[in-house]
This record gives sequence, C-alpha cells and structure tokens, in this order.
Amino acid sequence: MNFQNENIWLIGASSGIGEATAKNLASKGANLLLSARSEDKLNSLKSSLTGAHHVYPLDVSNRQEVFEATKSIRRQHERIDRVIFLAAIYEPTAIEEIDPDFAEKTFRVNMLGALHLTQALLPILQEQKKGQIVYCASVAAYTGLPYGQPYGASKAALTNFVESLTAEVKDYIDIKLINPGFVKTPLTDKNDFDMPMRIEPEEAADAVVKGLKQKGFEIHFPKKFTLMMKILAALPYSLNLALCRKIAKKRKEKA
Repeated sequence: MNFQNENIWLIGASSGIGEATAKNLASKGANLLLSARSEDKLNSLKSSLTGAHHVYPLDVSNRQEVFEATKSIRRQHERIDRVIFLAAIYEPTAIEEIDPDFAEKTFRVNMLGALHLTQALLPILQEQKKGQIVYCASVAAYTGLPYGQPYGASKAALTNFVESLTAEVKDYIDIKLINPGFVKTPLTDKNDFDMPMRIEPEEAADAVVKGLKQKGFEIHFPKKFTLMMKILAALPYSLNLALCRKIAKKRKEKA
C-alpha cells in the first residue's frame, strides 16, 4: 500500500496508536504533519522516521491553536490529503468518583477537539475538492459500559457527530470512523480489569492504515471483539443492561 508524497496530518501522534500509525505511514512514503501537545515527543518521533516530516504541536481542546496550526499547514504545504484525529484522554472511574473538571476536559479533547478541527479543515478540503478526515472513537461508544465514563460518553458523542458530518459534507470529502477495541497504549495501561483480545499498537496501526484506502465508513478491530460488542449493543435493553450489570459486579468483586 503506497502513500508516496501524500501529506497526512496525524493528530495525537506522540504515543500509542498515533505513534505506531506514524511509523507505518512513514515507511510507505507519506509526508507526515505530526501534532500532539508534547513538542519534545513529536520531535523525538520525527527524528526516528525516514522521510520529510513536520511538527505542529497543539492542544486540540484550544480552538485558536487548532485554527492557527491549520493555517500554518495550509501555507506551508500545497495540499492536505488526509487528516487522522487520534487525540484522546481517558481515566477509568466509577460514576460517583468522577472529577467534574476532568469530565469537562474529556469532552473538550475527545469531542470538541474534533469539532474545532472539522470547522478549520472543511473550507480547505472544499477548495481542494478532495480530501479525507478520519476520526478515532471507540467500541466504548457502542453501548454504555460500566466504569467507562466520561470517556464512553465523549466517544458516543463523537460517533454521532461524525455520522451527521458524513451526511452533510460533499461526496468528494471522504469521512471515516475508527472504532478500536482494547489496544496496549498508555491509556489502557490505566485499566485494572481484564481486557479481552487486547492487541499491540502496531497491529492497530496496520488496521488503520489499510482502512484509509478501503471503501466503507467504519474501521474497527480486532474484528472478533468488535463484532461481539456490536451484538451486545444490538440486544434489547433488558438483556444488554443485565449483561453490563454482571460486568460491573465482577469488577467490584475483584476490587
């Protein structure tokens, strides 16, 4: 799969799936525009890659920073071929222990960050009459899982936003949604419960990169796990909620 000379803006590139995806795309000839909050980590990643790449540090929750970075990229590059939004924050917790400030920050990064990016990008992609935006949600958006808030709610909101966006934008703008299962990243390392079928970030990156050029809206992996979650989400509430309560009970017993 060739991405030779494509300008790909990768947001959330400093670790986890983002870092692995950067390495994968660089090996296939892409020119990467790397963004995350940590400039040091981005520069370290850039130095490890072959090819011509650029660093644009930003906090996606800051609307002004997103628009300024978008303008800088537009001035410095002839076009933007693809944009992959992987930025996210997460902290597992019980409902009664949620820090309201962190909950607000979670929505600002996971959901509003995607909104800021979209509004900054659309005029450029409409002018180009070509481009792709790929957003990373989660299987946690499929159904309300215990101890997954506010992360799950923010990803469900993101999913709804991306679905609506797909219905509104012109056909020449390709919109895709990534729904990963458990991937070994600094975020999932915070979990103290069993994570079935957890995969390495390199495997996740391979699925993401393959999905960029495939038809269809959703990129989800690992398939065995995501299909199980789709079935759970499709069950009547009486069954779905009963199963979720069992999951919550088992976790309390282990705590």
